[in-house]
Amino acid sequence: MERAGFGAIVGKTVGLQFSVVAVMAAAAGLLGGTHSALSLLTGGAAVAIPNALLAWWLWARVRRTVVLTPAAMLLGEILKLGLTLAMLAILIRQWLPAIVWWALLAGIIGALKAQWLAVWATREM
Repeated sequence: MERAGFGAIVGKTVGLQFSVVAVMAAAAGLLGGTHSALSLLTGGAAVAIPNALLAWWLWARVRRTVVLTPAAMLLGEILKLGLTLAMLAILIRQWLPAIVWWALLAGIIGALKAQWLAVWATREM
């Protein structure tokens, strides 16, 4: 895969993930109100933001070195997981009384499942 193609796939994947979370947050807002929408949005962002940072970091490594080693992938995934957990911990600690738990979990699941949508959407690139 050429480097330009990798960048297009990364961009489309990250964009789809944020789009899915935004659409789900709008639906949660209609169903459960503002607190539901914000809980879903922040739960999804706690997954999508570290994922976008990992995608950017991997894309930058591919542009610089052309080779993506398993060690770089593993390090990136460990850092992404740590950042996701830290963001969720901060979110829960700061917003505990106002969190709508079903919406928070739906945002997390939606952001994770959006990556599978990206596999389908980028299969011909």
